[in-house]
Amino acid sequence: MLRQRCTRIIFKQIFEHKSVYRPLQVNVVRSFYDNYEAIKHFIKYLRKRQVTVGTKAEAYGRHVYGPPLGMLTKTDAPNMSDFLVLRLQHWWRRQKDNYKEYIEKEQYKKYIIAGPNLAAAKFVIECSGKIRLKNHNEWIDKTKKSEISKFPKEYDENFILEEIDFNGYPIRYENLDFIFNLYDLRTLSFRGCKTINDWSLDKLSVEFPTLEHLDISECENVTERGLEALYRMPNLKKLTVTNFHGSAAFELTCFFLEDVNPYLKCEIQEPKYKCLSEK
Repeated sequence: MLRQRCTRIIFKQIFEHKSVYRPLQVNVVRSFYDNYEAIKHFIKYLRKRQVTVGTKAEAYGRHVYGPPLGMLTKTDAPNMSDFLVLRLQHWWRRQKDNYKEYIEKEQYKKYIIAGPNLAAAKFVIECSGKIRLKNHNEWIDKTKKSEISKFPKEYDENFILEEIDFNGYPIRYENLDFIFNLYDLRTLSFRGCKTINDWSLDKLSVEFPTLEHLDISECENVTERGLEALYRMPNLKKLTVTNFHGSAAFELTCFFLEDVNPYLKCEIQEPKYKCLSEK
């Protein structure tokens, strides 16, 4: 609790100063991060947790929110297409997005019966991404149909995901739940995913305390405010980011994360193109 409070205060100072020329006297309580044996014990505890294989997606911690039964009117917030009837192009794009989201959720409900690892593997492959299994050196994507056919039909405790690469697929914030409960996952790459933002990082930091490498480079919607949340990942050893706006607070946040976690190395890449200033 004290460490979290100190973290919030320090980040507030960083965003107020926004300059690397003003020295900040930082004194952070990081006893947990300095004791690597405690981190290893915590990771082993998480990986020993047995997930009960159920027949519904809600059994894995997913909470489905909706209107009360018997409601005849919509309870969702109205969209732009509800007001602008003549914008048929926008309305059609919205309908396709809703249909795509519906198909993804229905497919995931079928996959989750065989466990979170198998469900996440099939979801990533269908999103044109690639995966790597534990004790395997080769990556599996859509082109490896022979390897995909060997996937178990039922829950298999030896089917474990170690690395996931979405290959730039614009994954939705709501669908991040599809890759949760993977306590043996070591590498997660969202390189080039334009839908990954600060809210996504806040959600991922809670669900992946065992992650060792996170690649969020070329994600133009990620700012220093999203990097704040990554202090919750004590096992993180490599973080790959891109500072699109050339913000000093962005680099300062990476340095702070390295200071909190002595085992972390932040790799700040130069953007291929620079974003236009807001002014």
